[in-house]
Amino acid sequence: MTDLLVVEDVYAGYVQDLNILQGINFRIAPGELVAVIGPNGAGKSTLAKTIFGLLNPNQGKIRFKGREINGLKSNQIVTLGMGYVPQITNVFGTLTIEENLEMGAFIRTGSLATLKDKIFTMFPRLKERRHQKAGTLSGGERQMLAMGRVLMLDPELLILDEPSAALSPILVSSVFEQIKAINQTGIAIILVEQNAKKALMMADRGYVLESGRDRFSGPGQDLLNDPKVGELYLGAAYQSTSSTENT
Repeated sequence: MTDLLVVEDVYAGYVQDLNILQGINFRIAPGELVAVIGPNGAGKSTLAKTIFGLLNPNQGKIRFKGREINGLKSNQIVTLGMGYVPQITNVFGTLTIEENLEMGAFIRTGSLATLKDKIFTMFPRLKERRHQKAGTLSGGERQMLAMGRVLMLDPELLILDEPSAALSPILVSSVFEQIKAINQTGIAIILVEQNAKKALMMADRGYVLESGRDRFSGPGQDLLNDPKVGELYLGAAYQSTSSTENT
């Protein structure tokens, strides 16, 4: 199967000559769910922003659907079939839920009714609150709205940057269920996550970043069960699981 996205030996950062990414290699196939985990400062969010054109690579190549996208702006990349949900400031707080969805379809012409109905079917809680201001939503509802708005453009690849950040355990489970449901519709997902264990449990494959490099990669369950990955990146949660399994 031809890869949907390929990142080859990419170096990138926020300051000239100071690279956060130190030769990252990454790939995702159509329909895959790939988790990107690692400690704080490893370059996870930087990778997401570089893929989406918010940062330009200083070296290396990024290809999406066979086309090199180095140097393209995010508004150009969106038209190719890629969506991105940032960790924070991902909804328009003063607009209603329905208005947020309409903003997500800014490059579409014609009626948006069918698209909105599709999103409301996927996220029933949003339908119930469609006339409510987005700024009054709970953290989990805001994440659902942020994902729904991006889905209004029917992307082939969705990049999610820390969707579980600052959410309660119950809301985390709900958001992850929605992410899995989106993936099951055929949309490929790059899931950048601090909740490494939960991300790997649902991922087809995963990448573990450290100091701007892809240190480990492989099937999600293999990484989850790898003692080296567990000790370094899954911490107490991994040790607790290992202890339970050995009793």
